[in-house]
Amino acid sequence: MDNLSRKDQLWLWLNGVIGHHVLLFEQLLSTYNEVEEIYMLAQKRKISMFLRWGEAFAERICAAANETQIECQINWLKTNKASILPLYSSKYPELLKEINHPPSLLYVKGKLDASPKLPIAIIGMRKSTPYGEAIALHLGAELTKSGATIISGLARGIDSLAAKGALSVEAALFPTVAVLGCGIEIIYPSSNARLYYEIIERGAVVSEFLPGTRPYRENFPIRNRVISGLSRGVVIVEAASRSGTTITANHALDQNRDVFAVPGRITDESSAGPNLMIQQGEAKPIFCAADILCEYGLTAGPAKPSARPDLTGLTQAQRLVVEQLTSGEKSADELCENLSLPIAEVNSTLTSLQFSGIIKQLPGRVFGL
Repeated sequence: MDNLSRKDQLWLWLNGVIGHHVLLFEQLLSTYNEVEEIYMLAQKRKISMFLRWGEAFAERICAAANETQIECQINWLKTNKASILPLYSSKYPELLKEINHPPSLLYVKGKLDASPKLPIAIIGMRKSTPYGEAIALHLGAELTKSGATIISGLARGIDSLAAKGALSVEAALFPTVAVLGCGIEIIYPSSNARLYYEIIERGAVVSEFLPGTRPYRENFPIRNRVISGLSRGVVIVEAASRSGTTITANHALDQNRDVFAVPGRITDESSAGPNLMIQQGEAKPIFCAADILCEYGLTAGPAKPSARPDLTGLTQAQRLVVEQLTSGEKSADELCENLSLPIAEVNSTLTSLQFSGIIKQLPGRVFGL
């Protein structure tokens, strides 16, 4: 970890006293101009100078104003191989500075680009469907091939698949960033431990929460404004009509970010959120990565040639359809007849395979690889 300046140390100290309560941090700085002044007053136990924020806070900040506290926090960073980005740092993400009340300080593990070419958030349900998972994986990879950095929340489902798609692009320098709703050293959910370390190795994990902060439910709406704040656009893949995903989308709209949504079947609860946002004009419908890239004057990266489709991660129905098409192009009716599957299941499978780029539709509802 880089050596911290005295100003860095004092921002780290004050953030440790305040936590993620950004408004309080802002009020203190607007009152006393510099953190050095706040520390000096607290060290001299000028309790009266802090009583406007409550007696308990005044006592706490004065009790914490000592070099031992600062050294403990610095040692924690070194032990956990973490770094900090105060709001005034030139390395602090430029887009995040634009939002109302950005985090006073970010804890970071890995490498974070302050000004990535195209940061795009891909978010959605934890209880995702195979259709949504295939789309998230595909979008994560295709956008990253064209220079995007994928922002997500490390949650199960759509978030995780989007990050995995980004990491699959081996040439990408800053493929993905995960924003946590807990302390930077806490892996939540624990099932994503491997993904957490892969992101740190090639991208970054960030949090505004103090070390040791547990993943309480109330943390995630706070976290969500950072996901959208780091991004130029937010893609909703699957979401209920009222959910954490739609909260992030609303943050994005408030922050003047672009919002995109993947349409889904009108009977699926998992598509209720994106379909409703499209209907209300709050999100632009997208059908492939190129639809997003065109919004920013970019084109899709070159497709990777493959002699045979990769069936890894496909559902049983998807595998059966791909195997049928390996022998030649077929219509939807032929696939239904050959596979003895309901037409609704075949149609859903064909849609997800098209979105993943594994198959293509030809005139006359004929499909091929």
